[in-house]
Amino acid sequence: MNGAPQIAIVGGGITGLAAARWLTRARIGGERPRLTVIEAEQRLGGKIRSQAFAGTTVDLGPEALLTAVPAALRLCHELDLEDELVAPLQSRTAVWTRGRLRELPAGILGGLPDGIGPVLRSGILSPIGAARAGVDLMLPAGGRMEPDESVGSLVRRRLGSEALERMIDPLLGGIYGGDPDRLSLRATAPRLHALAREHRSLIRGLMAAGQATPVASGGPTFMTLPGGLARLITGLQRELGPTEVISGERVHRVIPRPDGRYVLRTDTGRRLEVDAAILAVPAYAAQEMLEESAPTAAAELAGIEYTSVAVVWLAFRAAAVPSLPERSGFLVPRGERRTLSACTWASSKWPHLATRPDRVLLRCSVGRGRPEATRLDERTLVSDVTSDLRAAIGIREPPVEWHVARWERAMPQYHVGHLERVERLEVALRHLPRIRLAGAAYHGMGVPQCIAQGEHAATQIATALRP
Repeated sequence: MNGAPQIAIVGGGITGLAAARWLTRARIGGERPRLTVIEAEQRLGGKIRSQAFAGTTVDLGPEALLTAVPAALRLCHELDLEDELVAPLQSRTAVWTRGRLRELPAGILGGLPDGIGPVLRSGILSPIGAARAGVDLMLPAGGRMEPDESVGSLVRRRLGSEALERMIDPLLGGIYGGDPDRLSLRATAPRLHALAREHRSLIRGLMAAGQATPVASGGPTFMTLPGGLARLITGLQRELGPTEVISGERVHRVIPRPDGRYVLRTDTGRRLEVDAAILAVPAYAAQEMLEESAPTAAAELAGIEYTSVAVVWLAFRAAAVPSLPERSGFLVPRGERRTLSACTWASSKWPHLATRPDRVLLRCSVGRGRPEATRLDERTLVSDVTSDLRAAIGIREPPVEWHVARWERAMPQYHVGHLERVERLEVALRHLPRIRLAGAAYHGMGVPQCIAQGEHAATQIATALRP
């Protein structure tokens, strides 16, 4: 390799832009790499999209940053955004079940009850369902566990179907958007997987874990940026320097050359020769790019399924909304068969959205209980969501403003065996040593996890290119 290496980052979402930013600061063989970011859409940012709505700016995709994964907060610090981060005003959440909203008990730890008393008082479980969960304390040890199983399999076995359907399903569904009877325990609930292996009783294991964990510092679990998370995208773009950015073109083939370089072909006929590439795109897009050069890897990528969701922002006259309890919103179990999957009381939760006392802003998620609802026409979808809100919290009239964002094939599903699949993928790509995969389909789908994956892929590429 003569001169500065040429590196392509395919995908201009948060993962790809984090990788590009890291590489702008790297030296490989004493030189700065030449970078090209290629994005299929006309805009950068991927699922991070902020938009003006009801006199403020709201997020149509991810709305907050998980503080337990430090990559996003560190990036905010480096982009001089740290001092602008805000915490939610409310963090308590309810579940809409058994005919009304029922607050998740304070005893919830890692998504499971650490005591039967708080669960009984919450009313989320029926007396029979709560009694069944308590049987976990008396059940014999589960014997040898499989290397991986579904979240649903473990929870049904230990705590019963009600605990799964009314508590665990809405909690995990809000993160992964999937079916707990298919979601991988190891990939989506690793702490629960470890406790199930270490303790005879799942509840006792959770109680022991809570006692062994020091009292939390009181810091917020989530934070966000007034003006929308798209400010992260803007900040990253500013730091790309001389990076070439190509938008509105889709890479459809990655072809290895005999000299160790790669040719990227786009749907416009462009032919780009590079020394290395990071594929920061959905698994199904990476599958198409690799199906000729790495058919085994492409077959593994084809096994990663996706679900679609819709985010519906609604603005109501304050007089049309009953007094809301001090909560951040509520979750809806799939078994309720509602259009709503979740509702965030956005103007009560976030201080920067509480600027108009005459308006109440609600952010509604759609797609889990009725997957077909994401395809409804806009007015029908808004009407159905409003009907659910009328039943749940007594909304008295239609919204005065709304916005619908549809995200097709948005959420990768971490089904049983997901981590093993990712390991097989990495093995299947060893013959392409300067190609790396990164993004929500592999090691976590939150914004911080995607940032970390993009930066890790960049370090791997830099190492592979160094003489």
